[in-house]
Amino acid sequence: MGRRLKPRGDAGVSAGVGQGSSRLFGDIRMIGSRGVARYATYRAIYLTNPWVYSAVNKLARDIARMPIHVFQLLENGERVRVRGDLPTVGAPSAGAQLDQLLSTPLGWSRFAFWLGTVTDRLVYGNALWLPVREDRGVVGLRRERWRNVRWVEEGSDGLPLWYDLSADGRGFGPSRRVSADDVVHFGRGTDPESAIGVSPIESCHYTIALYEGVVRHLIAYFENSAQPSGHIEVENLTEEKAKLIRKMIQEAYASPENAGKVLITSGKWQSRSETPEHARVVELIKLSREETAAVYGVPPPVLGILDNAIMSNVKELRAEYVREGLGPWASEFESEIMAQLIQPAQRWRHMFVEFELAERLRPDMEARSQVHQRTRHMMSIDEQRRIENLQPLSIPGVTDVPWVDSGAMPVSAFRQGSAFMEEAARAYGRRLAEASLNPNGHREEELTHEV
Repeated sequence: MGRRLKPRGDAGVSAGVGQGSSRLFGDIRMIGSRGVARYATYRAIYLTNPWVYSAVNKLARDIARMPIHVFQLLENGERVRVRGDLPTVGAPSAGAQLDQLLSTPLGWSRFAFWLGTVTDRLVYGNALWLPVREDRGVVGLRRERWRNVRWVEEGSDGLPLWYDLSADGRGFGPSRRVSADDVVHFGRGTDPESAIGVSPIESCHYTIALYEGVVRHLIAYFENSAQPSGHIEVENLTEEKAKLIRKMIQEAYASPENAGKVLITSGKWQSRSETPEHARVVELIKLSREETAAVYGVPPPVLGILDNAIMSNVKELRAEYVREGLGPWASEFESEIMAQLIQPAQRWRHMFVEFELAERLRPDMEARSQVHQRTRHMMSIDEQRRIENLQPLSIPGVTDVPWVDSGAMPVSAFRQGSAFMEEAARAYGRRLAEASLNPNGHREEELTHEV
């Protein structure tokens, strides 16, 4: 029959034993308080830990802003991009419908749709889409919050059988059962021991617990700033007198607002050197942010951690972030869309999708011009213009073929001889004459006078 899995919880920070197996799947143990165990859910960590929040939002926003394109494979192995945003005569093709499906999800903008999907995947380890089906197939996509998933039934083969979804995300009220064939589950199979994925937060839960403990320590220090800075020595101290002195000091000198006030007491004040600015506290903070960045594959300078950043390595780390940070996540989303949405539909069998990562890797204009100059013997002018999102010139034999280095002539000139070059030169001259310039930069009337 399989086994039932309780997905990642979403109840916040709590103390005590917890509920059921939510501690195993949905929260991590924090540093206890006065002998009481404390736990924090993934969502609570995401909202309260600035480094988890920064890493997740950086990845989610960058993936959400990347275009995702639909391509069709032809019989000769070539691929052609299919667009659903262009006007057509008659009904759109299957590929155009798929492009429209991914570009216009139900109830959300494309950016918000992908932002929520990627955030769920990075925080909970899982994300869920519910395709809306009609007689003609899938006609829309709707995102289901992962915290609305109550149970996942796992089959003997390790794959999900169905999902129990609640309406309010808290496990109360009516629920509905959805077959695994009717969802797109991101994170499925990423854990070899379970049908649901593992949150990246699990791998750094000790670091997160230490960071949370340090933050609580600092907050308590400033709320009770007079207590850890020293103690009062009183002769012949009685219990009643100790209580009176403690109450007086707490009321008059505790909390940051009372810092710096003059201390008046009949006892002797003994200072202590321990402060929260101790080097170990600073190192714990630095360790937390660096390990969190490493878990999510984001270079520290990309998150604004510039301790060891210089201009040269920041530039290289930016490209590395796109290749090694965004690239693997984008590939996972592409493969799951292919496996669970496109391949099961017969009309989309020869389609596939890709995120446009090349746009994020584009260098500056000066560097791109150098690349185009060096690759002109491998790429045509029209191909280079397409890379720059410019319309091709479409001059046969001139802009649609590579150019050789010697004399910067098109390769076709060597096949067709000097007659072709003369004709190409005349065509080129006519194009320039339309702009009243000849190839040497003189005015047309000047050239006529010289002749």
